[in-house]
Amino acid sequence: MAETQTGAVRSGWLEAIEDQKLDALVNEALVANPEISAAQARLSRARAILFQSRAAQRPSLSADSRASASEGFNGRADTTAYAVALNASWEADLWGRLASASRADARSADAAEADLIAIQQLIAASTAQAYFLLIEANQLAGVERSNLASLEETLGFVSIQFERGLRSSEDIALIRADVETSRASLDLAYQAQRDATRVIEVLLGRYPTSSLDVGDMAPATPVASVIGQPADLLDRRPDLRSAKLTLLGAHARTKSARADLLPRLSVQASFDGSNSALEDLFDPSALAASLLMNSTQALFDGGARRARIEAADADVEIALANYQLLVLDAYNEVETELDRGRVLERREVFLSNALSEAEDALQFSRFRYELGESDLLNVLSIQQRVASLQAQLAQTQRARLDQYVALALALGQDI
Repeated sequence: MAETQTGAVRSGWLEAIEDQKLDALVNEALVANPEISAAQARLSRARAILFQSRAAQRPSLSADSRASASEGFNGRADTTAYAVALNASWEADLWGRLASASRADARSADAAEADLIAIQQLIAASTAQAYFLLIEANQLAGVERSNLASLEETLGFVSIQFERGLRSSEDIALIRADVETSRASLDLAYQAQRDATRVIEVLLGRYPTSSLDVGDMAPATPVASVIGQPADLLDRRPDLRSAKLTLLGAHARTKSARADLLPRLSVQASFDGSNSALEDLFDPSALAASLLMNSTQALFDGGARRARIEAADADVEIALANYQLLVLDAYNEVETELDRGRVLERREVFLSNALSEAEDALQFSRFRYELGESDLLNVLSIQQRVASLQAQLAQTQRARLDQYVALALALGQDI
């Protein structure tokens, strides 16, 4: 990364684009997109699992109550008995088995939260890029409509000249062929509009009806963000944070699996009371208490615990490899988008210059054709070149906006 581009990375790429329609679409996508809803559910699930693992480190308390009645025979009196019991148990986490498992679940919950942020950023970026693509499709349809109108105007002029015997049948056939070709291209442009519209509607969680209208005015491409230090990328990008947390969680699960080889120490306490009269159930003479300390050690389990350790170690290796790959991919994405941005910026300048020259050439060529100093094929060729350059310029301007958002996503910028 260039040394002159280091510094604090600017946040808020959406605000920098300054497009109210895009703001509204992105906000709708962040609320209604099903992928975000699924990520939120995964986060809730991870937090619930964490709560369970933390509860395993605390004492548990249960209560049991009973009542029984018996009917006497042969003159014996009926009897009623009541009993209540409170039982408490707690495992002393001497080797950190439960604490390590809890830390692993905490890392998983943090990773799920980072995943949610990553999905939100991705959906926002995808919505913005789909929005730019729809504007480009509208612009290309406009270029094709303008080209068709120009060709039809030329056809009208050539037809008048043909009737006067000033133009040949070849000229009429040639311009008619170009008119029909332009109509076919316009039909494809309308289909591209509908396709681009459906992409956005699906991102918004809507039924794809192709009814969204965003116009054909593209926002200006904002100034590229300051890049920052390469190492900062590891903390800014939520997908990298998630991968790192997954690695830390895998380490914690390995520690928990190893601690499972060691003896477990648990404490159990009970408090019992029984009496034939309910009101005397808690009379001290009817109460009894007990305390038990229990130590257990697995002597033979068929190698199951050793296998769990091996599986946990393998999970660490997998998580480490995934993290390394994601880091390399992240740096590659940044460098690729920086390079693409420089190329697209120059390309827009070149195409703008080329379009200006082609439009001048078309005007001069038409003037010469009307004077009979040039043939129709030359006019049509230049006219198609102008339409092609208009389309390429619209595509390049969209690509620059797309690159700006892609770079912001690669840098881990806030929405």
